[in-house]
Amino acid sequence: MSDNSTQNSGAKFVAKSDSHYYKDFGGFNNFMASYGLKTYSHSDVQEGKAIIEAFREQDRFEWEEAQKARSG
Repeated sequence: MSDNSTQNSGAKFVAKSDSHYYKDFGGFNNFMASYGLKTYSHSDVQEGKAIIEAFREQDRFEWEEAQKARSG
């Protein structure tokens, strides 16, 4: 899911937008459907946002690990 080579090659992590992650699924509706979530359910939308946040946290972790590997 993560391709930080161009966006996060610098000394500061830059978080990707939600739409960046949706794009990999073909858009928001497909993203939600792929996780069995309904776009008309507030709780499902909140769960979808939590999934995106987990993707973002993983990207940050991978970026931090790459920074550690470069420095030492």
